[in-house]
Amino acid sequence: MKKRAVMLGIALMMLTLLSGCLFRSPDDLYRQPEKSPGYEQLNAAIRAVRTGLEAEFGTRVEDVTIMAGDNTANIQLQDLDGDGLRESAVTFFRVPGIEKPIKIYIFTQIDEEYVVTGVVEGEGTAVYAIDYAQINGEGRKELAVNWQISNGAYQLGVYTLDDVDLPGEDMEEALAAVRAMTRADLMGTERLLTRCSVASDGSSGCRLLDLDRDSRIEVLVTRIDAGAPSSQVEVYGWEDGSMASLGIAELSAGINAVNRIRTNYLAGSNNQPALYVTSTLPEGGRVIDVVSWLKGRLANVAMGSEGVSREVIQGYTEINPTDINRDMVAELPSPYQLPSYGESTSSNFWLIDWAQYDERGNRNHVLTTYHNVSDGWYLTIPESWRDQITISRNDQVTGRREVVFSHWLGEEREPVPFLSIYRMSSSRSADLEEEGWTVLREEENITYAARFHEDGWNSGLDEMDILERFDTIKRSWYNE
Repeated sequence: MKKRAVMLGIALMMLTLLSGCLFRSPDDLYRQPEKSPGYEQLNAAIRAVRTGLEAEFGTRVEDVTIMAGDNTANIQLQDLDGDGLRESAVTFFRVPGIEKPIKIYIFTQIDEEYVVTGVVEGEGTAVYAIDYAQINGEGRKELAVNWQISNGAYQLGVYTLDDVDLPGEDMEEALAAVRAMTRADLMGTERLLTRCSVASDGSSGCRLLDLDRDSRIEVLVTRIDAGAPSSQVEVYGWEDGSMASLGIAELSAGINAVNRIRTNYLAGSNNQPALYVTSTLPEGGRVIDVVSWLKGRLANVAMGSEGVSREVIQGYTEINPTDINRDMVAELPSPYQLPSYGESTSSNFWLIDWAQYDERGNRNHVLTTYHNVSDGWYLTIPESWRDQITISRNDQVTGRREVVFSHWLGEEREPVPFLSIYRMSSSRSADLEEEGWTVLREEENITYAARFHEDGWNSGLDEMDILERFDTIKRSWYNE
């Protein structure tokens, strides 16, 4: 009887908890979530602008594709006045057949209504990328727009909205005044329009950084001229009431194309920003230029005496600048090939020396790794192993990929294996540990494990050292 009472109590409790769903009408259950009033008002304002443009120009207005960068949505909520609230919505239209077909509209919420408070116009077929930053040090943030003029041709434009004479704080008066403003009244002022290149990995050739650390943002523009004597990075900043060129740094001579453009920092206590530009050389190698603001000028701190960066990669080009030791400073790779014995395929194995530049322009070695890109892991190599090892593979067991580290004894003697690292599918870590393996990492259906060979070389490391030195490759390193 007591058991039945308990069961009845549980049933009543479950009915109470579920009553919010079970006793609602079918219409309530299948109704779409309600959108906020602001959402509906913003969409109504956008539709009104689109309808007005179609009536004005007698053509169907198209949506615009934003191809790269951090801001790719067709409607972007932004905090343009820097008060911590995303009060502005930015959207993009294209009106075919007119001189400046792409129109960027800025809507701001006044009271409970969204109204147009700024317009930027430009040429081209698409917006390659757009960023927002405080460049002139006052008023609303500026818009930095990388226009795609045609396939392979780009222009970087910087526009300020500060010249738009917006009304005061009284809501009713503000709404009435803004509604009466024409597109010409709301037009942003073009402060800069210059040629810009982009990288083959999709990264934009424009970067916004406080490069000289004066609390105002500067604009770095990369220009690559394939096969030309020189390519450049130019920095623009706000000076004497206008955008001005603050300096130019030459990139490596003769580069064919830019592959990757990233920002990071130089080593040192000041967190000095830097631009890392990876490009292709005519013979197929890659070169990395490091551009930063040093001693009051823009400089390529990696530039060598012959007009080419000291950071040239030949033969092994699968690796890019990376914050390999997680100290918030980019390290640059310098691969070198390991020796091979007999007919071994180990001739295609490399170690990578990583170095970073500091705020004085000095290059400093940081660490050495072996990167297994195909299996997705890497190992930090002790300095005591330099010139002492070679590497080979053994993939004969199905579902198991093995990398063998061997002690190098010279070209005339067979290397002696001392350590193997495995990538296995569907292995139980408990079974591996019982068999004397060290489990390094488990990710979904993949297990990484290691074991030392009996009677192998005394490498100076034990199982715990291998565990600390092993890591998986973060794919964001290649796409960030």
